[in-house]
Amino acid sequence: MNWNSVRFKPPPSFNSEVGWRVELRTPEGQLTADENAAYTMFSYFVAQMIMKKEYNFYIPMSKVLRLLFEGS
Repeated sequence: MNWNSVRFKPPPSFNSEVGWRVELRTPEGQLTADENAAYTMFSYFVAQMIMKKEYNFYIPMSKVLRLLFEGS
């Protein structure tokens, strides 16, 4: 998996309660039925773990801005 198979989707509007979403694209190659089931279950379990453990993936704006200026 590389960054070409991950897509970040912004919220529909500023007033929306829906936040940023992450879309995982399927790989380019053809998978067998067993491989497809394994990939689907892995994605499901990762999503369930994130929701159950309530991980916080927010990045403070101060850190974003600092890294932005360091990179330019």
